[in-house]
Amino acid sequence: MKILIATGGTGGHIFPAIETAKALRVRGHQVSFAGVLGPSEDKIKALDFPVFSLAAQGLNDRSFLGWLNFSKIMSQAVFRSFGVVQKCAPDKIIGFGSYGAFPVVMAGCLMRCPVLIHEQNVVPGKANALLSKIVKKVAISFEGSRRYLDCAKVVWTGCPCHHSAIPSKSESLLAFGLEENKKTILLLGGSQGSQRLNEIFFEIFPVPFQAIHMTGPREFPMYEKKYREANLPVKVYPFIDNIGAAYAAADIVIARAGAATVSELGLLGLAAVLVPYPFAGNHQKYNADVLADKGAALIVEQKDLTKSSLKEAVIRMLSSNFSREDILKKTQGLFQTDAALQLALVAEGL
Repeated sequence: MKILIATGGTGGHIFPAIETAKALRVRGHQVSFAGVLGPSEDKIKALDFPVFSLAAQGLNDRSFLGWLNFSKIMSQAVFRSFGVVQKCAPDKIIGFGSYGAFPVVMAGCLMRCPVLIHEQNVVPGKANALLSKIVKKVAISFEGSRRYLDCAKVVWTGCPCHHSAIPSKSESLLAFGLEENKKTILLLGGSQGSQRLNEIFFEIFPVPFQAIHMTGPREFPMYEKKYREANLPVKVYPFIDNIGAAYAAADIVIARAGAATVSELGLLGLAAVLVPYPFAGNHQKYNADVLADKGAALIVEQKDLTKSSLKEAVIRMLSSNFSREDILKKTQGLFQTDAALQLALVAEGL
């Protein structure tokens, strides 16, 4: 079967899309990608998936002229998407949300190709909320999304993410050059990093912890220099490819609350302090609540984020002395362990 995956290029959309594409390929399907992919295009090509890149943009200017320009660009993208769908001739299309996927999914629906969309967050984004009315099925990451969608179309698959085959804690600490007798904090600010989290996290030192800090590519040179000059026990990376080893090394994670990150934390049983991204409809707050409501995470909202509030939250979670088994008991039944496979099965059955 030929399957076309439509997605935007940001980490929250591209990672679940890639994991699903891998699962589909293992099951013998031909998979292609289309959408506004940005820098992620190279990552997809490196995995030997055909790519059809489109030009489009989100609605950043809500004035009359802004809406007019957005409508023009999106209409052109939908028109070009007809050509992409015709060229690929897919048996099924899977959309992963955002304005980057919207034109391809819309073209697929208008051309009467069976379409499944996947919603990563608890509260659906604007593109998926609109598209959910015309596609055949809507896959969700969290059961709480049902209240926002047509239940007759909804299937809970979970969010495809990284959570299997992680190495041992001692192996991971050794790989990162960290000590076994110290508590380890892992800071993840999203694939592009978080300026605010980077800034506050650096300020909490010195503390009796060691850390792995993913800064994002833009601020990596500055923080690599800062930690080195301050001689702090922190390993700094622009991006962590082997995220499984980082999770295995960590006693606690400080992170944004993207759907994939929340799913990974829940599936791996990791205690967390979550600082939801406060924009884009504040959807990360609802994701964070999935863990916080079960006592598996603390939430520090960005408006309340200070050196003292972050340090207090970290110490509180560490002093709770949760084991991974404790967290897994708290989150039992909230996450799918084989989300990519579940999505593949739903797509096959459209």
